[in-house]
Amino acid sequence: MRINYSDRGPSPLEPEKPGAAGERDSTFGWWGAFSIQKFVNQSPLYHTHADATGWLAYLQQFYDRNFWFADGGAQVWAYEETYDNWQDRYGMDAVCAVYHSGHGGMDGNGVFFAPLGAAWDGRSDAVSNRMALGNEKANYVFWSTCDSLKVTGGHSPIRTWAGPNIGFRMIFGFETVSIDSPDYGKKFWEKWRAGQTFCDAWLNASWDIHHGQAPSVAAAGANQAEAVNRLDTERNFYREHVPDNWYAWRWYHAREGVREPLTRLPAQQQIVRLAPREASAELAGLGELTDFPSAALQEIQVERQGVLNATSGDRVISTDSRGVSWVRLATPNHRNTQQLPTERAIEAARSFAERYARGAELVVDSVHDLMQNSGTKDGSEVGHPVSLETHVTFRQVFDGVPVITPDQGLIRVGLDNDGTVVQSQIATRQPSGVTREPSTGISPPEPKSGKSTAAPEGRDPREALDAAQRTLLAHLSAVTAGEERGAAAEQEIQVQDVADSFQVGYELEGDEAYPAARKLIEIGSRDSMFRTRRWVVAPLAR
Repeated sequence: MRINYSDRGPSPLEPEKPGAAGERDSTFGWWGAFSIQKFVNQSPLYHTHADATGWLAYLQQFYDRNFWFADGGAQVWAYEETYDNWQDRYGMDAVCAVYHSGHGGMDGNGVFFAPLGAAWDGRSDAVSNRMALGNEKANYVFWSTCDSLKVTGGHSPIRTWAGPNIGFRMIFGFETVSIDSPDYGKKFWEKWRAGQTFCDAWLNASWDIHHGQAPSVAAAGANQAEAVNRLDTERNFYREHVPDNWYAWRWYHAREGVREPLTRLPAQQQIVRLAPREASAELAGLGELTDFPSAALQEIQVERQGVLNATSGDRVISTDSRGVSWVRLATPNHRNTQQLPTERAIEAARSFAERYARGAELVVDSVHDLMQNSGTKDGSEVGHPVSLETHVTFRQVFDGVPVITPDQGLIRVGLDNDGTVVQSQIATRQPSGVTREPSTGISPPEPKSGKSTAAPEGRDPREALDAAQRTLLAHLSAVTAGEERGAAAEQEIQVQDVADSFQVGYELEGDEAYPAARKLIEIGSRDSMFRTRRWVVAPLAR
């Protein structure tokens, strides 16, 4: 296998209009972004700037952004029809693809609200029913916020977004409260580089961050078949607007947890040393296991993201810089909408997972569905939710203790309703066979004074998480609040643990696995429309 390095990855622009190397005209109108961490009247966020710039970074290989408005630069005028293409350069409708990262919420009438960083015309919320997107340039609208694209409980993309849609093709968001993470935008392009469609890349990037949240994607079209096909196939940015007679939408739904979370380590755990990775060998091994044509693996391109992939017909194999591999093995039969029973899905998935486990010990972790629904804009025809695929996740374990890093130490197997394995994410690591005692567990030597020193005790997982949470909240307040509000802002933050999120296990970092505890916290008042969630992680031994 020959690996060729390129400074740039493949372009997501429509094939007939590629960006010329080195040509950077900010007024070309391809993409722009908004991100807010300091709000006029809401609790702060910490990772939205990194989220938005992670999305922009891949695109700016081809053309510069039209804009990136952060914090106080994100104002209402850029979201409403009068000025959403201000100077033919700035605003939601001034670019083909636009990304917004911040707080979001939806009221009982299906109206979406996005609080902003400064007031304009006496207002500081962008509101969906005051928007008109797609009559100028917008075709791909990304809402990296909570509750931006709700699809259950009487809500639908039609209810919220058909009115504001004057021509855009696709919209991306969340059915649920989402994690405050810097990685959505970056991971979206990593998944796309692996060979995934826009729809799959958004769903899978979000799943990597937290398996319990529900990302969602909707597409418009002249008819049902066109809208569904857009979800199935679209992976380039097109400038041409489309009619929105029909909408089709997909989301991930967590069916059930199979494994009870571990809440206490069974004994003193060792640091597990992991075998060094070799990306080309991983890709070649995947090719061999999947009977991939050897000719398709003779020459592979890799660029700064570190994603290697190969394609043969409808089949794709890929691996990224962190050892997360993805394979697409078959075209799913989405005509069969009879949900695959859990036990049958686990049995079929286990057979596949054990073959691809790279020697890892696995336990069944959870099951979730790829759901779909569709309907007409005028409401004359509305479908009902159906499960298109069942995804079974297995966790890697070391001496009976599972890996708890969300996107590491696992195999996820996707099956259509015929029971055929159609795709899989493989992120297991081979132990080197070497373990070491954590330095935190080593007793210091007795001093000359003769005073004995007690051996270090193991950290209590809940106490360790409490300490990590206090540090996180203090840092969040200090960084995102104004100096005059720092102490007050910390007091104002309302925090609750997310039920059933506490667990202990191994975190994977670099070439080692170490014992740790992890939980989710929700920040914001329970009766507020605007909340967010954060992972809290505490090492128990290093």
